[in-house]
Amino acid sequence: MKITLVYDTVYGNTKQIAKAIKAGISNTHEIKLIEAERASIDDVKDADMLILGSPTHGGWFTDPVKMFLQSIQENSLGNRKGAAFDTTTSKENESWFVKKIIDFFGYASKRISKELVRKGLTLISSESFYVHGKEGPLQEGEIERAKEWSAKLTG
Repeated sequence: MKITLVYDTVYGNTKQIAKAIKAGISNTHEIKLIEAERASIDDVKDADMLILGSPTHGGWFTDPVKMFLQSIQENSLGNRKGAAFDTTTSKENESWFVKKIIDFFGYASKRISKELVRKGLTLISSESFYVHGKEGPLQEGEIERAKEWSAKLTG
């Protein structure tokens, strides 16, 4: 299977997760890892699966991911699988106010998932990976969890 993994990162956490996802897949499938600002529809044309990830900012994905998605016509990626992921803060250690904001806005992976479906992909999974605070680092065990998640995508 040919897989294209497109991601954006702000503090480096999403890049670490993207690399872990690639590591979880690369022994069994061909995978290209591309930063969103450099990605184009040409990177996806030959792929059987697109995995797209972004940090969560106010419940949304970043502008480079938005621009990448806008470059793809609706329903143009049929017969392909898709998966979405994000990095975000966990509600567990947040104040009631931040918890309410997270509940209201949600996570970027949900919005990425909707966009992938609009582009014609069959969504197979969506996942959030957690960081400490706004900038990170990643919470303990998230790298391993990303590897396990990616293995399930192709299993």
